[in-house]
Parts: sequence; C-alpha cells; structure tokens
Amino acid sequence: MVCAPAWADEPAPWIAEADWGPLASWMVDADGNGRFRAAGPFWEDAASPDGKQLMAFPRPLWARAVDPEADRDSWDFCWPIASGKTFGKEQSWRVALAWFLDDDREDPASRYRFWLLPLWFHGRAADGAGYAALFPLGGEIRNFLFKDRIRFALWPLWAETQVNDVRTVNVLWPIYSRSTTPDGHLERFRVFPLYTRTKSVRQFEKTAVLWPLWNHARYVHPKASGTAWVLFPLAGRIDLASQKGWMVLPPFFQFVRGEQLNRTYCPWPFFQRETGVREKLYVWPLYGFRQDGPLERRFWLWPLASREVNEFAHRKRTRWMLTPLWTCATETALPPVADRKGFPFAAKTPASAAAAATTNDLPVVARRTKLWPLYSRQWDAETDTSRTRLLDLWPGGRPPAVERSWAPLWTLLDVRANGDDRDVDALWGIYRGARRADGAQATTLFPLWRHERAGSGAARRWSVLKGLIAYDRTATNRQVRFLWLGRVRLAPPAEPGADNE
Repeated sequence: MVCAPAWADEPAPWIAEADWGPLASWMVDADGNGRFRAAGPFWEDAASPDGKQLMAFPRPLWARAVDPEADRDSWDFCWPIASGKTFGKEQSWRVALAWFLDDDREDPASRYRFWLLPLWFHGRAADGAGYAALFPLGGEIRNFLFKDRIRFALWPLWAETQVNDVRTVNVLWPIYSRSTTPDGHLERFRVFPLYTRTKSVRQFEKTAVLWPLWNHARYVHPKASGTAWVLFPLAGRIDLASQKGWMVLPPFFQFVRGEQLNRTYCPWPFFQRETGVREKLYVWPLYGFRQDGPLERRFWLWPLASREVNEFAHRKRTRWMLTPLWTCATETALPPVADRKGFPFAAKTPASAAAAATTNDLPVVARRTKLWPLYSRQWDAETDTSRTRLLDLWPGGRPPAVERSWAPLWTLLDVRANGDDRDVDALWGIYRGARRADGAQATTLFPLWRHERAGSGAARRWSVLKGLIAYDRTATNRQVRFLWLGRVRLAPPAEPGADNE
C-alpha cells in the first residue's frame, strides 16, 4: 500500500513516502499501518501488518473494516442508515428498519430471519420450520420481543405467545389473557383490570382485583412462606418468614425488615435506606450511595455528578462523570486474592476488603478521559499505547461504526503513541509530525515546509513550498532542486553515515 514516489532514485525508509497534506498522503503510522489518505478525512485506505484493513470511499457514505484474524467483515453506508457484518459463518445487515440475520451463510437450511419493522416478518427457525407474519393482519414470528414464538390474527384481537413451556393466549390484548404449562406448574388468568390470578406450584399464588387497587400474594416456598397485600394507594403489608414490613401510601413509605435485607423508604424516592446484602442510602437528588458486592455507585446532585467503582478479574475500575461534559475512568491492577473465587459476584471478605483498601498504591494500567465535545484521551499501560483527540463529538464511548464513518470528520487534532513511536496529525494533514523508535522523524506544514530523516540518519530530505527549494540526501548521493525544476545531482557525501547538513 505504501510505495516510493516515481522520482526516487532508490528506496529509502521514509515515514511518509509522499505527503501532499490534506490532498493525498502515503505513510506508515505509529501502529505500523500503511495508510493512503486523500481529500482530508473523506478518503482512506489502510492495512495493518496482521492483515486488518480499513476502507472509506468516501466518508461518511461508505466504510468497511476487515479483520481476518477474528474472521469479521463490517461495513457501513451512511451510518446509521445502513450497516452489516459477517462474523465467522454468521451474516447480518440492516437498512433503516429492515433487519436480516443468517446464522450460517454457507448452509442453505440454516436459521435466518428478515424483519421489516413493524410490518413484515419471515424466516426459518432453528428446528427448520418456516414462518411469516404481516402485522397486524396475522401470521407467526419466532424469537421476537423475548418470546420464542408469537402467533396472531387481527392483533390485538387474538394472539398466542410461548416462552419455553409457558403458553399464553390473549384476546383483545391486554384485556383477556390466559397462561398455562403442560405440567401445570404455572397458571395465569387475567381480565384486565378487573381480575388477575397467577399460581406457581410450590412458589406463590397472586391475585389482583381492580388493579392496582387490591393486590394479594400468598407464598408457599419453604424459605419465603407467608402473605403480602397492597391496598393502593393507602397501605400494604409484607408478612413472610424471611421478611416483615408495612407500606403507607405505597410506594412512598416502606418499612421492611428481613433476614438478608432491611429497607426504609420515607418517602420514596427522596429518602431510601437499605442494609444487608445490599447497602443503599439515597437522599435524592442531593446524594446517593449503593453497594452490591464489589460494585459501588455514588451520585451528587443527580444526574450531574456520579462515581462508580467496580472490581473484575484482577482490576479495579474507578469512573467519575460530570454529566454530560466530563468522564474519567481509571483502572488499577489488583493482586490475585485466594478468596475471590466466583469474582466479581462473591461478597467481599475481610481479606479482600483489606486488599481493596490498598489499591491506591497499586499501579494504574489504563485511563480514559473525555471532556465532551472538546477532548478525549485514552492510555493503556499493557499495550503502551495512547491517543488524544480534539474534537470528540460522540457523547458516549467509541462504537466501531462511528470510528469508521464519522470520527475522522470532526477530529481536528489526533495524537497517537505506540511505545516510542508517535504521530501528530492536525487539520487532516495540514500539519503532521512523526517520530519513530529507530530515530526516524518527519515534520510537514503543508504546503510551506517539509522535513524528513531516516532512522539511521544517512537519509534526509526537506523542501520549501513543495519544491521551490528542495534537498535530498542518501548514503550514496545528494540532490538539490530549485523553482520546481529538475533535480541536480551533487557529489556524494564523503561519509555516507554522517549527519552534517
């Protein structure tokens, strides 16, 4: 992809083989990728040493990324209007509200589906059965809206759904509904809002009359037997073997005490207090604290400021947010602890809590910072890479489709580092600076000035106004050019390796 310009007498290890600023450039970046760019950020063709490819012809109309190692091929057309990908044998694409998925593009009998939301659905299920539906007239849909199967006719007049072995029939949804199972372990009947009854064998029996006015539940599970009722909006009562409590003007006032969790809302959502397996204190919207095992969340003046701390694998991540402007996430390395089996869901023991208390002295291994929409920076110690960008208009993370199709359009300054290799790109190539671990350097201020030096120091070139005055030197020859005319060969340097100019 990166080739020497036609005028070169002999190849040289230049960082940029040809650089015409935002018009066109051929170079090898700090990550070792060969890149061709043209028309500023609109045209790009890049390839990495491990076979990855990125093509944008032009942004944001079309972009494609290929990763042979992961067996993934992704493309975008005016994203988010259309996009698609292949991942192994799976193929999927989307155009506006039309969705397609084929589990195995090499198998003509594999499961597939096509949706033109919300009107047309058809496909083939995992058992080989075909299905089709035209909403709201009728038909059958598989694996949609968390249902294994949906059959309907003149919706909402009649519909039948199935999840695992639970079959539900709806007539004039949501008025009439009945759910059953072949073994009878679950029964549900509803004439909304007049009456609802749900029974689960060896679990509970729940009844609602004129919902939400009256709700009653009787639990028969050995670990949670008892009753509960709510007379909305006046009062409610929980009387179980594992917890007991009252509700006044539910859901605003709740006082519940249990074996694993105590809860006080007074009134909800302004004051919330929970103790036990979960610790929670909300004085909303001024301050809030919640801890579930290793996950800890706090907020101040919700939703303005928040902090989240979590542990996973052998890392601790701390994230601060000042919505929507500022985000900072830091990851520190945690030493392996024997009592973290089942981590991160296991509750902290005193030993693991002590280890967590010392994480301020542990090394930082990654950091992500964003001041939206002006600035973002990410750094990773394990890969020894960093990237800084101005501007960064996407408010969230870095979705691949946005990185391919849109981010280069608003990135005015891009600074990348990979070990001792470093690249700086401003205004899509008007200024470029590069430095490599072997000592190679390149600086361009298009079209005024350009200077490059090879890693060994034996090759150097510079030019003013793209050739008004230019000079090239290699280990075997020297050339000079005036007024964009032909080059004049000078006597070769006495010491090819010297760097005396």
